[in-house]
Amino acid sequence: MYQQFMDFMSEKLLPIATKIGSQKHLVALRDSFIATMPVVMTGSIALLLNAFLSDFPSEFGWTQITETFQWLIAINGLIFNGSLAIVSLVFIFALGYNIAKVYETDKLSGGLVALASFVVSLGTSITQTFSLSAIDHGLAEMINKVTGLSYVDGQLSVTISGLIPGNQINSRGYFTAIVIGFIAVVIFSKCMQKKWTIKLPNSVPPAIAVPFTSIIPAFIAMYIVAIITYAFNLMTGQLIIDWIYDVLQMPLLGLSQNPLSIIMVAFLTQLFWFFGIHGGNVMAPIMEGVFGVALLANLEAYQLGKDIPYLWTSVSYGAFVWYATLGLLIAIFWQSRNKHYREVAKLGIAPVLFNIGEPVMYGLPTVLNPLMFIPFLLCPIVLSTVAYGATALGLVSPVTQNVT
Repeated sequence: MYQQFMDFMSEKLLPIATKIGSQKHLVALRDSFIATMPVVMTGSIALLLNAFLSDFPSEFGWTQITETFQWLIAINGLIFNGSLAIVSLVFIFALGYNIAKVYETDKLSGGLVALASFVVSLGTSITQTFSLSAIDHGLAEMINKVTGLSYVDGQLSVTISGLIPGNQINSRGYFTAIVIGFIAVVIFSKCMQKKWTIKLPNSVPPAIAVPFTSIIPAFIAMYIVAIITYAFNLMTGQLIIDWIYDVLQMPLLGLSQNPLSIIMVAFLTQLFWFFGIHGGNVMAPIMEGVFGVALLANLEAYQLGKDIPYLWTSVSYGAFVWYATLGLLIAIFWQSRNKHYREVAKLGIAPVLFNIGEPVMYGLPTVLNPLMFIPFLLCPIVLSTVAYGATALGLVSPVTQNVT
């Protein structure tokens, strides 16, 4: 029975998982999320430091700590503004770079085209509405004559134009960045491959030739994005980013908070690992594209002092689930008399403490080990169920910091 199951999985599941793991667009998406890690982690560390310098001391009335380190709190705020607050801009450049890479076209131009096209799709103004007590008719008319101001029925609307709204370049813009990035850079790359470029003599240095050959493909890609953006706004009265956020991003993020979705991701990741396929790589588009966006939304809400919107994020897996291998090592040290197991456990304990389980998975091995199959799959299911339940009941706070 077990052998029949293994044969079925090898014949049916493994080819699908292998194709997913090597599909070039998903590879580009995965590599782009990974590429943002230096900036995202720096912003996360700055936010974490501020928690220790400001939030925690205030809980116990230790205001002296906050006052003493106000200079560092301010610096960490600047780091946040240059990292998590603009994370969609960082991501879109990385995405354009990696899409161009898998298409074997100019990577730097791909990143720049993606970034420029994303900005094309954004709004250029911010409107804020304030409630005002009734004012006389003459003053209302004067207000309505001022550009950017509008007063109607006790509501004063203030519009500032000529800027990029901050709430469109943080985690809220991730899904739009993915859509626009793929549209723009795939078009750019296809044009490059078809040689729709400016022809230059071979004597022109590459540093000059490459940007010039990218002009026509970039022109076509950016104009197509601009036409789509203009037409969509004309027909719907909405910005593309607002529509994608309401129709695609929010429903997917909502679905990600379902316990069954959380358990299924943990199960599939572990199942791929059992067959020797890097589960993290296969599931990366879901893990980072959905749960990673939830983490960034939690980070921003924490920074602004708002309610944390999501119970479960990508780092929730790292904090509560992927440490299952540590439990295996504890069991080996506690009960096992197998010399090989104990030797691998000694060598693997240090990496496992930092959530690196590959030495143990391939050293014992747990990969393709029928004795380990059931506990190997059940363990993350139990851990994710318990952790989600504890978080939902308020026993554990939702993850807001990227520390894994």
